Amino acid sequence: MNKRITEHDKAVTEGFAKTDITLQMIHDSEADVEVAKINCEKAREKLAQLKLKLREKEKEGMAEEDLPGIKVNIKELDDVLLRDVGNKIKESGKWPLLIDPSSQAATFLRYRDTNYLNALNPAQMEPEKVRLAVLGSVRYGKSLVLDMMEVDMFDTVSDRFDEVHKGLMNMIMDKSLLKDEAYTCLLRKGDPQEYDKNKFIENRVQNFKFVIITKNPLPPAELLEKTYAIRIHINTM
Repeated sequence: MNKRITEHDKAVTEGFAKTDITLQMIHDSEADVEVAKINCEKAREKLAQLKLKLREKEKEGMAEEDLPGIKVNIKELDDVLLRDVGNKIKESGKWPLLIDPSSQAATFLRYRDTNYLNALNPAQMEPEKVRLAVLGSVRYGKSLVLDMMEVDMFDTVSDRFDEVHKGLMNMIMDKSLLKDEAYTCLLRKGDPQEYDKNKFIENRVQNFKFVIITKNPLPPAELLEKTYAIRIHINTM
């Protein structure tokens, strides 16, 4: 592609009369690139679907004593969690719970465009910090990540969220926060202009995600019931 453009520029500079020929060559190259991109995306989607079928087969064959959650490796997390290939998370109607004793999922998400809260960090659990993290995630349609580390403290975190707005955690979990502009309960006088009510675009708001991470391999049954559990599998071979 770059070669064709260079050849065309050179032809123009040297006064080549039929620059339409080199220009057409550029257009042809551009078309080839677009076709290659489309084929690449189709191949990627096909591979993702095959991986999805493999995970479902593995889940069907799980023994009762196996740990909870659909098993995925860290390389599959983009397909399973962020792209939600097969719409499994969406169809569950629940937010994902990542069960990951290795902490790889937390690292993975911290380096994505997310608002990350460490439940064990008092500074990050301050009401104003929580409010802005939730509000920003809704405003920009991105993931709010709550990392509980190895401690079962969902109820404690819920209490901290309640200090921002009564029932906030419940509103997040049942997704009512995203309906009928309920998120405006988080707006405060003096907020930056970016949080003006008119700046919230519905399509973007609906891209909001809430992701909970725990290092505990056996989370409380109540939390498992409320979430779509995904267990990070670490290959030891």
